[in-house]
Amino acid sequence: MTAKELLDEGLKAVEEIDEPEWKALALSKIAQVLAEVDKAKAISLLDNALHFVRQIRDQSWQLSVLLTVIGAFTDVDAKQVPQIVMDLPSETLQILALSDAAEKLAQKERQTALKFLSEAERIAMAIEDEDSRDEALNAVAEAFALFDIEHALKIAQTIKSLPNKAATLIGIVRVRPELGKQQAERMLEEGTKIAKQIKDPEERAMVLDELIEVLSKIDFQQAIALTDLFAFPERKAVALSVIAQSLTGDNPAKARELLNEAAQLARKVRDPDRQASAWRSICAMMALLDIEQALNWARQIHDRDWRNWTLGDIAAIVANSSCDEAIKIAQEIDDLEERSSTFADIAFALASSDFEGALKIARKIPDAFYRVQALAELARTLLKFERDFPSESKNSVQQ
Repeated sequence: MTAKELLDEGLKAVEEIDEPEWKALALSKIAQVLAEVDKAKAISLLDNALHFVRQIRDQSWQLSVLLTVIGAFTDVDAKQVPQIVMDLPSETLQILALSDAAEKLAQKERQTALKFLSEAERIAMAIEDEDSRDEALNAVAEAFALFDIEHALKIAQTIKSLPNKAATLIGIVRVRPELGKQQAERMLEEGTKIAKQIKDPEERAMVLDELIEVLSKIDFQQAIALTDLFAFPERKAVALSVIAQSLTGDNPAKARELLNEAAQLARKVRDPDRQASAWRSICAMMALLDIEQALNWARQIHDRDWRNWTLGDIAAIVANSSCDEAIKIAQEIDDLEERSSTFADIAFALASSDFEGALKIARKIPDAFYRVQALAELARTLLKFERDFPSESKNSVQQ
């Protein structure tokens, strides 16, 4: 079996999908992989995806799907991106799309990426509303950090909004992990000072979320200290679980201690959705250390949707070490769509060690969209194998 045949199988599955939004997303997924073997057909699939995008009635959902399709065009035929972007209804969306495209092209088409970013910066600087301009410049600066960190920092200094300025500095460190430790620490220190000046608790929490995620990889003790700045126990619980994730390899005992502390905080949260959201993060991180404890906590989540999402997260993590165990967990999920998504994750995890087993799982996924997603990712794996071992690939995988 070839990658092309797997993608053709995925295209047949697309015919089972009724909703235009899911059809568009499925076609985009196939096109991104197909471009390597048949670029013309991949472009045709993306044109069809745009056709289905126009049929989506919910405007916010339509724009979200359109941004995904534009991302696929970036991978397949980047020269079409500017024309499609200019049809977006707001400058902010145009800038987000161009910045995302530039990040995707950073390694393979540097000059095109810089051209997109220059246009994004031009549009951003012309926005009259200060808050909208700052939000747009945040996206531009983070993308520019991949090419010219000094220019990215210069853009950051023009941002007046404290939350956006802090988020930009943190984002620059996140996209440039190879920065020297001293420079990264200086930028994060500035971001910390700004975060402490933010008065609105929700805005401060959003900045702290990003700051702690990045800082936990550099100085986990300082990251832990920052969690005391949260006004909401559920946000502190999630932050502690994020820090714990960075410690699971080198300091599992400390990671477990933080997760237990996070669990104690989660139990005190009164709002059911906020509590369940905290448990979801805690359980996923605990699955890296103690699967049974993670499952015990997850099964105690009262809300069906949150419980299913959490079990799906745990199964996806467990799949990297035991696909049989992951399948057992997935079978506890009583929502067909979420269960299908989880089986797709399991297939991805199994692909490198047991391609035929992964393919069997993918073909049995009940929801057509997630079956397409799994088949496309398996085709991507097979393409890599065909590139690396061309003489062996013809007969290596039987249908």
